[in-house]
Amino acid sequence: MLIHICHRLDECLDRARVLSGLTSFNAATGFVDYDGLSYVLNYLGGIGDVRVVVGDLGSIPRVIYERWRDVIRVYRRLHTKLYLLGNGVAIVGSANLTVGGLYGNVELNVLIKNGELYGQLMRYFEELWLNAKPLTEDYVEDVEEVEVRNTKRSAAGFVSEVNRALLSILGVDEECLTTFNPRQCAAMVAEAINKRFRDCEDPPESCVVAAVAEELNLKVNELARQLISGPGSAVVAGHPLCWVKAFINLLRAGRVGVEELSSGVRIYEAMVREASRECPGRAGELAREELVRLHDERYRDDYVRWKIPYRLLPLALVLPIIGCRLVGIRRRDGSVLRRLACNQ
Repeated sequence: MLIHICHRLDECLDRARVLSGLTSFNAATGFVDYDGLSYVLNYLGGIGDVRVVVGDLGSIPRVIYERWRDVIRVYRRLHTKLYLLGNGVAIVGSANLTVGGLYGNVELNVLIKNGELYGQLMRYFEELWLNAKPLTEDYVEDVEEVEVRNTKRSAAGFVSEVNRALLSILGVDEECLTTFNPRQCAAMVAEAINKRFRDCEDPPESCVVAAVAEELNLKVNELARQLISGPGSAVVAGHPLCWVKAFINLLRAGRVGVEELSSGVRIYEAMVREASRECPGRAGELAREELVRLHDERYRDDYVRWKIPYRLLPLALVLPIIGCRLVGIRRRDGSVLRRLACNQ
């Protein structure tokens, strides 16, 4: 028997993938949110059998109902946290299938590989599945309404704390941090970053991250962990947080290689493209609108290429959660070519 303790659900899933690959995903969980389910179904890849039984103690975002209702059932008062991954591999612990369970909360989960025990757990799951009800409109609410109510105040409020820290550090218009308005804000924020951190050895937005962490008395990894637990509909550093989450999941799953992201503009484009596919609600609409604008070379020059510190700042704040950061290569003209550097 193999037993491995992991504190976050994403750690357990990564460990399981290394052990034997994920051939199925059968989950019983008290709560589910868009970030948790999309991470599993869209980014782990190669999964055949997918079934999720969720409790009825919280509402389910409409986007989950619209995309995945065929693989989800509801069981009254269920509070189990069980994940069956095939090949005798199971996870039992405290983590729900939510962004908090994935990488936000302090959890305790046990990864087990044992054929006999796996069989017993699968029989338990099959009984839940057979007795659970189909996911219907009765359990559904719009994603933004669910986020506002279900996201812990500390997580939602932390996004505001980060924006206040940025306001103190950069001295820009507050609306440029709390709303997405690149035509009005790209130049202002980029110039403030470049001026305040002109002597930064890394790209200046990376030095902003260090300054925010110091302002909030946190390490950069803890800053990233708390920030990514916020609602995707929130805006941080002038961009929807969902955009950043979508890009982080894209990298984690290996669906894009770091070597492909050979400039700051390409990194930003990849983030917007993924967000246009995966972000629900207004965040997704904004990404699709931005993707259209990125085809305009003048817009790219005026509001992206020469304003890249503004564009990459929200991403720089969260990259440490996956062991990555922005690095710069100084060119002859004095400009900085941005790349991603990630721990192996």
